[in-house]
Amino acid sequence: MDRLTSLEVLVAIVDHGGFGRAAERLGLSPTMVSTHLARLEDRLGARLIHRSTRRFALTAQGHIFVDEARRILDSIREAENMVGRGDLGPVGRVAIDAPGAIGLRFVVSAIPHLRLAHPHVAIDLSVGDRNMLFRPEGFDMLIRVGQPPEGKGEAIPLGRTRFVQVASPAYLARRGVPETPDDLHDHDCILYTTVERPIGQWRFTRNGEKRSLRPTGVASFNHGDAITRAAVAGVGIAQTLEMLVLPELAAGTLVPLLTSWNQEWVDIQLFIPQDRVKRAPVRAVADFLRDRIDWSGQDTL
Repeated sequence: MDRLTSLEVLVAIVDHGGFGRAAERLGLSPTMVSTHLARLEDRLGARLIHRSTRRFALTAQGHIFVDEARRILDSIREAENMVGRGDLGPVGRVAIDAPGAIGLRFVVSAIPHLRLAHPHVAIDLSVGDRNMLFRPEGFDMLIRVGQPPEGKGEAIPLGRTRFVQVASPAYLARRGVPETPDDLHDHDCILYTTVERPIGQWRFTRNGEKRSLRPTGVASFNHGDAITRAAVAGVGIAQTLEMLVLPELAAGTLVPLLTSWNQEWVDIQLFIPQDRVKRAPVRAVADFLRDRIDWSGQDTL
């Protein structure tokens, strides 16, 4: 049985949400779809999909193999594009992982422009502040702030930003303006936290002097946009990335605080795992993200 078709069947089942829709998409009978999957699992000696009458779910081995199947199919499409149909540009899907607020504010808004530049490239974007570490498994590229890359691959500088303290005018009118970092102990603070990253310290830098403190939080969130909205609503003072609050600062819904202490810049980086570095669609997306987006947040596409 055709191994390539078996790979297409597996990917179609996942992408279209079931055996019946995959059969319709591929022009095969449901029986043939099931047969292709069964033969593929027999060759691998591993179950890829848990089946039931109402739903399916990928196994742990299935999650790994479907990513590899996508890359194989993308490579074949790229070769066909270059040899058989003329150069249509990069072809394939690119899976990106980004922190939640950065993904929503910068990557999502750039996708229409990216699609105009590369109409045969599809984007699978995962957003969520699970952690700030580089974890390449399952992704073609990762966007991170402040952390150096781990593992083998290529790190591409995108830009720089810094941490700032902000609060709403209403909150400051009610509670007063802190003059030093130590004053924050007497204020309500909005914190960033995740399951993998408990509440950490706020950092401050002024003329080479570094300070840190662990503020008392009245609310905590695992998403940068939630922190921004809470600050605008007057919940308290937040420390967040400047790139995420420039519109609110410009509109006056947030006010910068302790500005002389915001002198430490942090890097925004794109990391591509080594086995994805040479894929044409990955290179095209990486170049677009590097060259076409102002990661400081000052300008938009």
